Amino acid sequence: MTKPLIRNCLTAIKPYVPGKPVEEVERELGLRDVIKLASNENPLGPSPLAVETLKKQLACLHYYPDGNCYYLKQELAERLKVGPENLIFGNGSDELLSLITLAYLNPGEEALAVQPTFSEYEFAVRLMEGTMRYVPLSGRDFDFDLEGLVGEVNEKTRLLFICSPNNPTGSIMRRRQLEALLDRLPPGVLVVLDQAYYEYVTDPDYPSGLEYVQEGRPVILLRTFSKIYGLAGLRIGYGIASREIVQDLNRVREPFNVNSVAQVAARAALGDQGHLERSRALVEKGRKQLQEGLARIGLRPVPSQANFYFIDVGIDSRAVFQAMLRRGVIIRTGDIFGYPTYIRVNFGTEEQNRRFLAALEEVLKELKGN
Repeated sequence: MTKPLIRNCLTAIKPYVPGKPVEEVERELGLRDVIKLASNENPLGPSPLAVETLKKQLACLHYYPDGNCYYLKQELAERLKVGPENLIFGNGSDELLSLITLAYLNPGEEALAVQPTFSEYEFAVRLMEGTMRYVPLSGRDFDFDLEGLVGEVNEKTRLLFICSPNNPTGSIMRRRQLEALLDRLPPGVLVVLDQAYYEYVTDPDYPSGLEYVQEGRPVILLRTFSKIYGLAGLRIGYGIASREIVQDLNRVREPFNVNSVAQVAARAALGDQGHLERSRALVEKGRKQLQEGLARIGLRPVPSQANFYFIDVGIDSRAVFQAMLRRGVIIRTGDIFGYPTYIRVNFGTEEQNRRFLAALEEVLKELKGN
């Protein structure tokens, strides 16, 4: 068999490794009641209002969706106090990352991010034959290194990805750091502020970012309905930016990129404040439960403002992952982020958190031999 030659840039791209699905683990290991704490999902699921609303939309699947997301755009703009022209929607934030590199990155140009961070930034950059460069997070708490980031910006830098709260560490870039960064960047660099976990943050020094958009700064905020809103399976995220940036991205956006079911579910989810507050309270309770439980077994997670912890378990995370699987608990290994002794686990229900802690304690005793 012969086939066309693959593009050179694709040989350097590593396929994304998603969290292992519950069904796959139950099928492979013959288990039941497996819990998944690997993908930072909302254990409460979607808003009941969203579920009821999308059921009604199923009768209209023969129509193409509104490519402009008009009604969702109007409602979200009013909630955020921005203009509809400041919003763009995507098939998850992942698509918006691709639109950004399509619009602003030429072959041979560069993007900058911290390390470790979300791998899809590099995927989008390499797909456009760009170069991805990294600045390590600093210290035991994986803090953002402002001077390191500024020092790495050069004449080829076009994009700067800031994931805050950062995945997988949960650490944030605080207001003074972000403003100092924006003040020191040269013209022509767009800051992509990925706020997928925005709704979970409790630190008062965390900037919403909306003020920078309103000031006309070169910033685009990325947010999602996948996390706290529990709509990960419908794939819908959004960007907030100046009118000019949104116009640029619409030039490369597919005409029907967000399906109609996702649009109506997102509108319903926005209107269910009770579900949002319950989801936020569950995470705050889970953060405390896991912090206390991990301390009892001698572990200290990285301080997190997201719905997950990054934890150094001191041994091979792949071995811990496999042993946890046998106990029906799915977690994320740190080796995919370059930290082979770390694991990442999102907060579940009180019972799920209890199961995780009990299983982890057993696994560490088993693997460490004590």
